[in-house]
Amino acid sequence: MKKYDKGEIAEIVLRTLLAAGFIAFAIAMPNAVQIFKYFDPKNARDRARIKNSVIRLERAGFVKRKDGKGGVFMLTEKGRERAMRYAIAQMKIVEQKKWDKKWRLVMFDVPEKKKQARRAINFALKRLGLIQYQKSVFITPFQCEKEIDFVGECFGIRDNIRIITATEVEKVASLKKVFNI
Repeated sequence: MKKYDKGEIAEIVLRTLLAAGFIAFAIAMPNAVQIFKYFDPKNARDRARIKNSVIRLERAGFVKRKDGKGGVFMLTEKGRERAMRYAIAQMKIVEQKKWDKKWRLVMFDVPEKKKQARRAINFALKRLGLIQYQKSVFITPFQCEKEIDFVGECFGIRDNIRIITATEVEKVASLKKVFNI
């Protein structure tokens, strides 16, 4: 098994649970553990590291046993939020080889009661490489609808986000320079 940094095994477990919904973790039969295929453990020590990571996630409230006992784990709401943050951190917008001459404007109007989600979407859009065009308006020349849908769903504010595709915007020269197109 390759060397993992602190917390990296837990991150992979959470992202796997987010994608799969649950993981069968047979404590009594370490060779039958579904999660092991993501890590390729070489020995009992590697398997123990993975098992201990899942147990720590359970104690921290990020995962729970599906039926209250046994070896099938699923995400809690707290774990789902953490896994989504990890997924967003890994996400990238694919730059097109040839620009289609269209700008994508992502606008959002998030109510004050969801202030934390507003800050999170702001951070996520910057992390994805969009440039802030105005206070709640971001711009990119690249297709980003799937990524924006995912981010909006993660924070429960997809209905507060609009994506506009435009052929003309102001300050094109400076935007082209920023995006290197």
